[in-house]
Amino acid sequence: MKISAVLWVSALLATGAAFAADGVSGLWTHEQFESHRAQIGKALAEPGGQYREIAPADQKKVSETLDRMEQRWQAATDGNLSEPQQVEMANDQEVVTTALTQASADSRVVCERVQQIGSNMPKNICKTVAQRKREMIQAQNAAAAGALESN
Repeated sequence: MKISAVLWVSALLATGAAFAADGVSGLWTHEQFESHRAQIGKALAEPGGQYREIAPADQKKVSETLDRMEQRWQAATDGNLSEPQQVEMANDQEVVTTALTQASADSRVVCERVQQIGSNMPKNICKTVAQRKREMIQAQNAAAAGALESN
């Protein structure tokens, strides 16, 4: 699962050739956009999937950006985007890619073997990167609150 997530994000970043001879390089064609949109929608809907740690605000931003991109494609004359539209599409494409790359990284599961108190049997504890960050921040906040109370 982890490898497929990394490969999918890598493909998402690397996909696309030049849209037009004088167009923006790396811009998704309409067919590529539709394919990516379907894959992204499916991955976001999967509860324990590769984007399980995406923030609700980021998920909303991705959805709104994809909707905006679809509207541009629908408004394009003859399926061709003007140069300003291509620049806007490239910027929106970057927003989507950045949000999904961060969500994928935060959703990565890291396991560690921990020695249990009172037992000789170590235990595997697996958490996402985002869970580990949240726990670290909570511990720092608790330590800071404890330091303030003791003064």
